[in-house]
Amino acid sequence: MNARSLRAVLGAVTVCFLAAAGTSCSSESTESPHAAETTNTVNLGIPTSAPLNGPEPGSFRTINLPSGRSFILSVPKDYSGDKKWPIVLAFHGWGQSAENLRGYSRLDAADAIMIFPEGKKKAWSPAPYAKTSTTEDKKFVREIIDAVRATYHVDDGRIFATGMSNGGGFAAYLACQMPDTFKSVATVSAAYYEDILKNCAHSPVGRLDMHGTVDPVVGYYGGTRHKTKYYSVESVLEQDRKRNGCSTKVDTTRLVNNALDMRWSGCTAPLEHIRIAGGSHVWPGGTADAHNEVGRFFATDRVLDFFGIPGRPSGTAQT
Repeated sequence: MNARSLRAVLGAVTVCFLAAAGTSCSSESTESPHAAETTNTVNLGIPTSAPLNGPEPGSFRTINLPSGRSFILSVPKDYSGDKKWPIVLAFHGWGQSAENLRGYSRLDAADAIMIFPEGKKKAWSPAPYAKTSTTEDKKFVREIIDAVRATYHVDDGRIFATGMSNGGGFAAYLACQMPDTFKSVATVSAAYYEDILKNCAHSPVGRLDMHGTVDPVVGYYGGTRHKTKYYSVESVLEQDRKRNGCSTKVDTTRLVNNALDMRWSGCTAPLEHIRIAGGSHVWPGGTADAHNEVGRFFATDRVLDFFGIPGRPSGTAQT
């Protein structure tokens, strides 16, 4: 049985979860529409940046912008200007780097233009330890997207963001602040500091969240770090539920090692959460995941699956 068939079989096992929160289960399980299957009319206008001296198909390169900030740009080997390509911005965690995330996630195996931005002093706003303001980091993101659009044939309706830890919190913040740009955002072990939801737009954005229940760095149930409170996963998902117009009905399926895949129903834009029982503060299944409880490159596979993007690292164990 292949990996996709196995996923379908596991999807038939439905369990009730968070009953106290008013969620419900169905006796059958069908996969909810993913982000790539929803419509997204976007008009970003004509790029104003000069074309980049970017990498050739099948290679990557560090790009230095006139602002002094940089990012790693990876172009898929099959890239051509004959069709429009999705782009994915992937934000590293605090104290990490663009190269760290590129290395352990192997996201650049995807059939997409992959972008790994470098945070100033290895951090992203609005975390309390960030050395930049939210205005500066949003400007950086806009500069990246504009420059890539000026250089490659980009599908403006398929621009995505993902991130790990502090980078996950920043990706969630971008979903709030730039819903006119990002179709969907996927967060992994995200640090949801209070300001990520500040002045959040009401426009729906596809959302995937993935978090371990025993994360020792950013607790699943919320807490305080750096003298700043951060939200619980459940409270952020509830805000996403309201924003995406979802009902309180959740179809929950059991994955490997008691991980749960929860998908809300009736959404304008999809909302999904993968709750990894016993999971730590890690990109699940990445090369830095010593325990690898849910399968090799699990998070990479599920993020790209949510975005509707093919292409996977060699050795991916899809579950």
